[in-house]
Amino acid sequence: MIYSKTISPKELKQKIDNGEDIFIVDANIHINMLKPIDSAKKISPTDILTDNFSIPKDKPVIIYCLRGVDSFLLMNMLLSEYAYTDVYSLKSGLEGWHKFIEETKH
Repeated sequence: MIYSKTISPKELKQKIDNGEDIFIVDANIHINMLKPIDSAKKISPTDILTDNFSIPKDKPVIIYCLRGVDSFLLMNMLLSEYAYTDVYSLKSGLEGWHKFIEETKH
């Protein structure tokens, strides 16, 4: 089964600003100059694929990568293979996050 649970940068920003208890996973493997999202925990896709990770099941989990493709696959893996229920992939990934943040500054 393929899940399509995504969250927009705007929705994530609202959750962060509201102080919601969420767990953010930085699964970005690309070398770039983009600053990671504050409070994100770096967990590599390899660690998730090999069941070598610690992600809580008792709070919403948001996963991001550079553009949202790898995180979408990892989100599906957590939901289907590891029995997580509240996992979302960040639409457009870290690039989309920074674009949204930049647009809201003006």
